[in-house]
Amino acid sequence: METDELKEELARLKQCNYTLKKERLKYRELFNRANDAILLFKFNSPNEPVTITEANTAACKHFGYTYEELIGKTNLFIDSPETAIRGTEILSDLFEKGHEVLEIAHKNKNGESIPVEINHKLIYLAGDTMVISVIRDITARKKNEQELRESLEREKQLRETLENEISQRVTFMRALVHELKTPLTSMLATSELLSKNLKEEPNQSYMKCLYAGIQDLNLRIDELLDIARGEIGLLRLECEPLNIYELLKDVNEIMKPVFESNAQKLTINIQNPLPIMIADYKRLKQVILNLLDNAAKYTNVGGDIRLCASTDDKYLIIEVRDNGKGMSLKETSNLFKLYSRSHKKGSPSGLGIGLALSKMIIDLHQGEIRVKSKLGEGSTFTFSIPLRPEAP
Repeated sequence: METDELKEELARLKQCNYTLKKERLKYRELFNRANDAILLFKFNSPNEPVTITEANTAACKHFGYTYEELIGKTNLFIDSPETAIRGTEILSDLFEKGHEVLEIAHKNKNGESIPVEINHKLIYLAGDTMVISVIRDITARKKNEQELRESLEREKQLRETLENEISQRVTFMRALVHELKTPLTSMLATSELLSKNLKEEPNQSYMKCLYAGIQDLNLRIDELLDIARGEIGLLRLECEPLNIYELLKDVNEIMKPVFESNAQKLTINIQNPLPIMIADYKRLKQVILNLLDNAAKYTNVGGDIRLCASTDDKYLIIEVRDNGKGMSLKETSNLFKLYSRSHKKGSPSGLGIGLALSKMIIDLHQGEIRVKSKLGEGSTFTFSIPLRPEAP
């Protein structure tokens, strides 16, 4: 009877041993198939190095050693010099907390330093204190972080250089405008005084021509300064409630002598009624005057020019139409770019900054400006801006 019981117990133990061996092989397979390097250390005390008792395939590959070369070695065998110095500190923290995730550096068989993220955890097996460490190579991440830091540093240097260049440019433009404006102011005052006192012809005509030329030069200097401000983001609007009728009336008074001198006819069509809107009176007047001035320059003597104003639910729409020389598709495609103008024989001279400045102003109003033109038939410039612009 006892013999039968012993046989049964032996069979049961064999089955348990088989099952245990099978489970061990399964877990060994899972252990070795893990993508991350995994080491098992025997923990003695925080003041002593830990000893490697197990290593998976990824760990062997990570360090460049065989399994046999790793087993029995301490952490000092695989730690980089800078990590080894911190060894006692790391183990003390681990013993106190029981779990720790940190970034350190290992050294492989070739002596190369490898940055890693390591996840340490204290566990207890058969009465022994063990440390299981899951190790992830972060070389690529560290490289990306370094490249990002270098990129940010380059961006910082470029930004500082750009800010310095902008500062120098602003200083230069202010100095240039001051140098140009100072003599111009006295010339304006003198020419205005002389035009009032010299009543006889042809002196009166000469002085009027001189005064008009100085005023035009003064306007061009202002435009040049505005362009410089616009290019560096310093052009600002002063928006307030605006009466469109008053604006167009003001524009008409200014441009009337120009059209009369060219025997050109200006027709103004205004939708009734036009609402009060929020915009920069001075800047909008600047845009409309520029469009009308261009129309006068590029329209033959005796030509017709139309200024139309209307609104829809959300926008003010201003249109300036002429029956002048017109432009090709190539010319209109670059028209609002700085220093772009027609180079055709007989075209008016100038810097070609007026339309570029007009676009800057309309953009600041959250609007849009466009042109339609055909050679020999004339051009139509249209801009639209919100009646109530959104807060920036």
